[in-house]
Amino acid sequence: MKESPIRDRRAKLLDDVADYILRHGLANLSLRPLGAAIKTSPRMLLYFFHTKERLILEALAYLQTREQLDFQRAVSRSKPADQIEALLHNWRVSASPGREKYSRLFFEVYGLALQNRKRFPRFLERAVGEWLPLYERALVALGVSRATAQSLATLALGAVRGLHLDLLATGNRKRTERAFEELLRLLALAVPSNAAPTPLS
Repeated sequence: MKESPIRDRRAKLLDDVADYILRHGLANLSLRPLGAAIKTSPRMLLYFFHTKERLILEALAYLQTREQLDFQRAVSRSKPADQIEALLHNWRVSASPGREKYSRLFFEVYGLALQNRKRFPRFLERAVGEWLPLYERALVALGVSRATAQSLATLALGAVRGLHLDLLATGNRKRTERAFEELLRLLALAVPSNAAPTPLS
């Protein structure tokens, strides 16, 4: 069943807005220059999204979902025995120069949400609650027990976030990648030597 022209137009605008926010951040976001950049008007943006805040919230949710799908694809393409290698590949993609804009925007919104949770409802919850299961499944696929996988996933997610922040602050790609490789080595130690990897669902 084909999408209606209105739905198609709205989806295209959301995609364009998300890309604009990635490039420019939220600090000085104004509908007029945003509309001009994506070849529309503030009036049309408000017609489709009603308020500037709702537009921002939908764009952020869209970007979070897009990032999660990229992560899931990287992990699900690999065999269970290769999950550690898949996580390393995902780090190298997410930490590449072309993807730094995602990290900058993520930490900008994270800080703003900590100051005012009502401005970005569910952002903080999604930032943790929707990412932990992705790491947990990768660890369980390696043979780690589900009880242990949750704790290790929490540790891994916190470490990855910290390394991205370090990379943005220092630009030291070689050091942060070595640190990530060490994190993976430590995670691999938690995998029982006789564990049989299980397929990802």
